[in-house]
Amino acid sequence: GINAEYGKQWYQRRVLFFFLALLACCTTFQYETCNRLFTNTRDWLCNEGNLCYYGCQKGYCWSQCNGAGAIEWDGPPGTCNTRYHLNTNIEWCWLEAGSNTCTTHSDCTAFMNQPCSGSCSVG
Repeated sequence: GINAEYGKQWYQRRVLFFFLALLACCTTFQYETCNRLFTNTRDWLCNEGNLCYYGCQKGYCWSQCNGAGAIEWDGPPGTCNTRYHLNTNIEWCWLEAGSNTCTTHSDCTAFMNQPCSGSCSVG
């Protein structure tokens, strides 16, 4: 009767609330840190300020950037896409920083917020 119908509606509302809460949690998580796909698989450093990975390659500093990934990125302006990758490769560029030569990723921390010195490409 009435109690059974009320119980069913109450249960449906709880299930709906649970899934909405789960969805809210998962969608905001993407704006908190760099692309989770590469956590624990690469030794790159994460710039928590703009959600871009950065590091040292061939003696020069580089940073993740948004090229094609910018099309579907709805995150805060100036941040890197934390979902996009092309066959587990990110888009990146060399950093414009004058004499930004390096031997380790941590050598590039001083240059991590510099703009790209060229185009953003996949590699």
